[in-house]
Amino acid sequence: MMSKDVRIQIALDNWDEYVDALTKLSDKELIKKLELIDIQSQIAFKTKNEDSAQLLEIWWKQTVEARILKAENNIADEPNEIELAIADIETVVAKAEERQEIVESAQTYQKVYKQKVKEDNSDQMSLF
Repeated sequence: MMSKDVRIQIALDNWDEYVDALTKLSDKELIKKLELIDIQSQIAFKTKNEDSAQLLEIWWKQTVEARILKAENNIADEPNEIELAIADIETVVAKAEERQEIVESAQTYQKVYKQKVKEDNSDQMSLF
């Protein structure tokens, strides 16, 4: 397991990268993250765990910075895997519906065409 000092240094060294990743989350997710960090910070302060409190403070600042950047720059949420899967399913369903409409249209055309052919044939038969 990594020591708190190493985790703190990694968080500081990768600040911009982490903030950028956080900006892709929804504001709702960022709020949840801030609430969780707040709860964890309270526990760290009660247990006098200064290293954890310091790391949590860094994470809190990164999350707040991400929310500010997201708001100021109108950064769109990155869709999660479930949203992408739903979009794929909707596309497949829409294409299947399109195909079904084409098939039904062709079947309707065939019925009309066959009826017309029958009528034409019956007209010809009456001539004899």
